Amino acid sequence: MTDESITTANGDFVSKLDARLKTLPKSLLLSQIAGQSPAPGQPHAYVPPTAAMRSESRQVIHDRAIADIAKTRFGFPTEKYRDYKTYVNHPVRTMGIQMPDGSVAYPHIVVVQHPENNTKMVAEVETNETVRESVAVYEWGPYAELAPLYLYVPVGKGDEALQLCRRFEVSVVGIRTWRYTAGQDEIEIND
Repeated sequence: MTDESITTANGDFVSKLDARLKTLPKSLLLSQIAGQSPAPGQPHAYVPPTAAMRSESRQVIHDRAIADIAKTRFGFPTEKYRDYKTYVNHPVRTMGIQMPDGSVAYPHIVVVQHPENNTKMVAEVETNETVRESVAVYEWGPYAELAPLYLYVPVGKGDEALQLCRRFEVSVVGIRTWRYTAGQDEIEIND
């Protein structure tokens, strides 16, 4: 083989590889899931290994469900709880909770007592794809240790979520089911 044929063969290989890499889903990049690295001396974000499980098509529904559940069920402050405040950590992180190992967790919904920012409750909103063992172990379990956990799963997944919580000893305050009905703009939540 001549030097020219090796260069041409390598050039074709590199071009093909480059083209394939450009077609990979963007969610494979850790920085897109975990965010930018913290400044020196700042705690790292807790990024569960399950963070990239949701497909891009489900992500749109998931984002909408988080916003609607936060507005419907966690609309703090209220007349009774004037010092409570709700934060939604999706798609942008707004309120973290320090974990025992020093990292910071970002559950989907966090309710704190303001201005001290004492965590009062957290909520996780799941899709059909994310009601599974690994999510129970790496997300629900650690978050339930931080504050009372409310779990929102799609209709039809409540029993499965309850079994996972019992199996992995995840302490939840409540498991709720959610869905969007065709022709309706509002979310339906069942206790």
